[in-house]
Amino acid sequence: MKKILLALAVLGLLHTGLARAGDIEDIRHGMQQQWEKPDAPLTVKPVVVVGDAALAGWLQGERGGRAVLRKQHGQWQTQLCAGALSSDLLRQAGISVSSAQQLLKKLNQAEASLSNAERQQLDSFVGVVKMDGKGHHGEHAHHGQASAQAEHTAHAAHAASAASSAHSH
Repeated sequence: MKKILLALAVLGLLHTGLARAGDIEDIRHGMQQQWEKPDAPLTVKPVVVVGDAALAGWLQGERGGRAVLRKQHGQWQTQLCAGALSSDLLRQAGISVSSAQQLLKKLNQAEASLSNAERQQLDSFVGVVKMDGKGHHGEHAHHGQASAQAEHTAHAAHAASAASSAHSH
């Protein structure tokens, strides 16, 4: 009986790992399908998942950023896009404090394997773009020195080639 329980426990762990790998691939594929263009390929990396929440970096041409996603009705949906992410920003996207902390820790670990140039590209996204869950951008909440020019650039980039939250991905 102990062997059966152990086997079930191992299968449960394997299933969880496979689900996580499946989620990561679903996120990558979904973002590429939505925002990749023939002349602007989209690289989605890294992707980290905790429960029904995920963070995904994206690189497209000279642009980059990070997307916050939530799994709703079995589908991963981009909630917002930003450069730098914080626990406060993740909580605004409906992610619990505990999950936000876990996601940020996993993201930092995953990004350690990226080059300095890739990390700088992920950080280069200006402001925060909230999504409607279908990949369309909603309100912009630019921070710091971002100006109307930055917002205009963001809209132009989205129209030209978006990825992961309505900006040029």
